[in-house]
Amino acid sequence: MEESKVSTPVIDDVLKWHFFNLYCMALSDEEFDFTERHVLYEIGVEHGITPDQINEVILTANIAPTVPETTEGKVECLYDLVRMAWADGKIEPEERDIVKKCVVRYGFLPENAGGIVDYFLESVKNNKSKTDILNEING
Repeated sequence: MEESKVSTPVIDDVLKWHFFNLYCMALSDEEFDFTERHVLYEIGVEHGITPDQINEVILTANIAPTVPETTEGKVECLYDLVRMAWADGKIEPEERDIVKKCVVRYGFLPENAGGIVDYFLESVKNNKSKTDILNEING
């Protein structure tokens, strides 16, 4: 009898960096509570990644900084990052600073970073989907 093997999805460098950033965001308030862990794994499921794969990314941390190339990729990463920051129902100043740094790292103008963070925060608070955000941006 042949055993069926479950294939493990391959995680590219952009996604590895994304999940490492999400983990760092969760630690920015010096706590990694159940809610944040749940949101991290939930985002993993949305990307087709298992909790074990996320744990491996976090534990190995042998990741080069990688920025998404497309607008869609940037929106997805920023949305997930703000979801992680908002997991405990509040945004600490350190969390906001991390998101602003990512906004700039993703190629947006520094003077627009605060407004972009505010937009994503309001979107997450109001349960607006990534698709809705992309539709708004693309008009």
